[in-house]
Amino acid sequence: MKVKIQIVISGVITSLLISFSSGALARTYVYEATCGQSYSKQGEQEEDLTTMKGKSISCNSAILSFLDNGHVIFQVGEKKGQLTPLGFSGIGLDYDTSPNFATLPLDKVYLPHYTEPGTPEDVNGVEGFCFFDGKLNVRALHDVSCVAKIEFGTQRLVYHVDVKILGLGQAVPDP
Repeated sequence: MKVKIQIVISGVITSLLISFSSGALARTYVYEATCGQSYSKQGEQEEDLTTMKGKSISCNSAILSFLDNGHVIFQVGEKKGQLTPLGFSGIGLDYDTSPNFATLPLDKVYLPHYTEPGTPEDVNGVEGFCFFDGKLNVRALHDVSCVAKIEFGTQRLVYHVDVKILGLGQAVPDP
């Protein structure tokens, strides 16, 4: 239980520190979750990543934060992990493009790392989306899928995260 609380607190701290550094307050929800067939792949720009085996991504919790400046951050993490949560961020949700999903166009990914949660390692200029089932009842989410592509010089990194939410989200009280 202590480790579970540690990853959730780490993710919430990271979310709140990101929101405070951007001058915005957050409404944050924490969920029990699994990441199923989630993976990351990295290779040279000219490589066909669809033929490569990906590195598995696992999670036991998810965090969704709505910042007052319009940004939305979705994070996944492992209860027993020592890494900061993997996070996906964008400006505003699109409720109109799909009749079945709320869509978050991504502009930033927060990379998992071992340093302090208060020092996020992020990458801007990301291509990708997160899809939230239904029209986003934040307490009763069921499925979230995020796909992001990051290019670093000659390297390309792809994240594909499919999250199954296991129960109602818990609102995190304002600090």
